[in-house]
Amino acid sequence: MAAIETKLPGYYTTNLGDTRSWDEWGTDTVPMLPDQLSYALGKKGSTRKKLAKASGSILEYVGSVAFLAGPLPARKRGREYLGWLCDQVCNKTGRISIDPTARDDV
Repeated sequence: MAAIETKLPGYYTTNLGDTRSWDEWGTDTVPMLPDQLSYALGKKGSTRKKLAKASGSILEYVGSVAFLAGPLPARKRGREYLGWLCDQVCNKTGRISIDPTARDDV
């Protein structure tokens, strides 16, 4: 999909917004801005791989859309982690605050 989207921009991602699947196993999509995508991908895809491993979901980028696949709890974690990275890009200081006492994955 990513290769086709590169050759024909918008082939898969036209009219594709923020979607969530509430099935036990499914796929979610998260549209991203170009600077967010670059940051979330990382050098040689290293950040993408770390996000996928930490969340337990499958994470791939097609165009400027992130696809998260896997069990519902893993996709929820992946969406949160991806959101935190995007928040860092948009925040001028690059710092965000997360309360670890309210989390069960810390």
